[in-house]
Amino acid sequence: MDHVIFTYVLLGALAMALIVAAFTDLKSRIISNKLNIAIAAGAPFFWWATGLELWPGAALQLGLAAITFAICALFFAIGQMGGGDLKLLTVLALWFPPTQFVSLVLIMAMVGWVLTLVMGIWGVSRSNIVGARPVRDTAILIGCTLIAALFASSILGGPKLSLPLALSESVGGSVALALVPIAILAIVTLASIRIIRRHKHQPRIPYGLAISMAGLWVVAAALRLEITPILAS
Repeated sequence: MDHVIFTYVLLGALAMALIVAAFTDLKSRIISNKLNIAIAAGAPFFWWATGLELWPGAALQLGLAAITFAICALFFAIGQMGGGDLKLLTVLALWFPPTQFVSLVLIMAMVGWVLTLVMGIWGVSRSNIVGARPVRDTAILIGCTLIAALFASSILGGPKLSLPLALSESVGGSVALALVPIAILAIVTLASIRIIRRHKHQPRIPYGLAISMAGLWVVAAALRLEITPILAS
């Protein structure tokens, strides 16, 4: 029982750290090394509280963190990711098993996509480029953002469209169902990029905020899984 309580405390502390990371990233675009070190230092205690063995459990988490660091370092090298964002995602890889971490990365991508479009709306609405039609382009971007938000919601378990059963049962229908979301994703993304570039606006991809929100999502899911059996009993 003590281990269970300690697990809750650690997950709560991680959630608080992620909230701090989100606010500092929004305020100063910086995620401090001290915060990332604190999150990393809490991981071994979490392993102990959850009964994770050194082999292969802890070793797998360290390997996942190393792979995450290597991939993020490539994004950092080409200027697409900040150092604080790189470190935050790497230390979070120490906490979550591969399946949950993949969910975190997927959520991060969806949230980051929507937030980037929102920041694009802000920049385009304030554009003073002659002949660029900011009002029209802002309206189009808002539409693209709403589509992106609905798409992200469906991917992350939100409401989905009800489709005819016959369509999903046929091979052609199944292929069409798979291609339609991809086509919508491509059209929305390319249209948004074109509009944003037309106004010579380069929105900063909010990785820190997206990572923090994704981490909070996964932490909340983990807490729900832990608490539900207790409430049921």
